[in-house]
Amino acid sequence: MKRAFILAFCVLAAAVALAQTPHKYGIKCAIVKTVTENANGQKSYNTLWFDDYGACERTLTTMDMGGGMGTAEWLSIALPDGKAYMLDESRKTASEMKRIEVNYLEMSDEMVKARKAKVIGQETVDGRDCTVWEEKLKQIFTTSTITSWVWKGIPIKYNIDKPKSSTTLISIEQKPSLPASLFTVPNDYTVRGM
Repeated sequence: MKRAFILAFCVLAAAVALAQTPHKYGIKCAIVKTVTENANGQKSYNTLWFDDYGACERTLTTMDMGGGMGTAEWLSIALPDGKAYMLDESRKTASEMKRIEVNYLEMSDEMVKARKAKVIGQETVDGRDCTVWEEKLKQIFTTSTITSWVWKGIPIKYNIDKPKSSTTLISIEQKPSLPASLFTVPNDYTVRGM
């Protein structure tokens, strides 16, 4: 069960974190922190940094593996040139990843069809007026229904039914800009293609 949750979470986190097109978000620059809890009470923490309305993104996901196994981290960046990488600090490698383009402000017909996405309402979450989206994504063994509360293009809350998990906003800190170094592959890393 834990492996299935980790796999599903990584797929979803990568999809949310690496999806990007210019003006993906309704604000220029921010740091967004969320927490995800699965049905077993296991938590993971996600930090998203973005600049230029989402043209550049960096995502760090940290999960306590439980049972004394320690903490695992996943770090990825998405760049304006259309490239995305998963960074491995211990090996000093950057693995190029397939990018999934999801823009809740202007979701393409192709993406709506692929994700079986539809707007199901409007709700206020923590004083933010959100569009509520429902998506059905095929996973390895099942189809998951994801309900997302999206504010200015940013999913600030979402629930997944299979495997069951709930993500909630910790904070959003708007910034005038962020250091360009957050969105670059370090020079001492080996870049691996897909």
